[in-house]
Amino acid sequence: MKIKELLSIGLSTIFFTALCWFLIHHVQMMPEAAAHEALIVDRAFDGMLKVTLPIFALVLSMLLYILFCFSSKGQGGEGVKFYGSRNGIVETAWISVSLVLTLALAAFGSKEFMEIRGSDQADLNIQVKAAQFSWEFYYPEQSVYSHQLILPKDKRVRILLSSEDVVHCFWVPEFRVKQDIVPGKIIKLLFTPTKIGDYTLLCAELCGMDHTVMTAPVKVVADDGFLSQIKAEAW
Repeated sequence: MKIKELLSIGLSTIFFTALCWFLIHHVQMMPEAAAHEALIVDRAFDGMLKVTLPIFALVLSMLLYILFCFSSKGQGGEGVKFYGSRNGIVETAWISVSLVLTLALAAFGSKEFMEIRGSDQADLNIQVKAAQFSWEFYYPEQSVYSHQLILPKDKRVRILLSSEDVVHCFWVPEFRVKQDIVPGKIIKLLFTPTKIGDYTLLCAELCGMDHTVMTAPVKVVADDGFLSQIKAEAW
């Protein structure tokens, strides 16, 4: 491969990387981040993109180079044959780099996952019961049931999840946390809401005919107005 061809592949890689980066950051791929855990997930997502986009651009550039340079030049002819690089240097380098990147990304992902898990300490406990096709919220410390999930801003919340029938999944897209709910088990999920606003709790596991309507309102309120809010919504 000549210097001119290497330069063309390099410039093409830079172009496709910049183009993809521009498109990704000018198209809203995710809803706003409304929890501490969401910032960690978004940071991990950006980190993965910084590694994978240049690789994608390089592979695309190499594919275009191969299509044009190794294609048949005449009717019914064969393109230039390629059986491997000299001493297998390219193949060895590609596998080695891929292995190192895979292990590095696995370590990075594990670190981010442990940060999301955090400590088991929480400022508030809420029992959430899922059933086809509704959600029930109980605040044991306040002895209050509510038809919507009300959360105090900047307080770490422990959600105790249970299911009355089939497998469900607790998911608030703005919080970036998702947890399957298995019948017969109580599963905990911890997170910290950081933005006041109204959101929607979804079931992210196909649980029956009316799965798509299994939603519930989520409201994040100021800490000083939390108690009055849940008492007003109690039933």
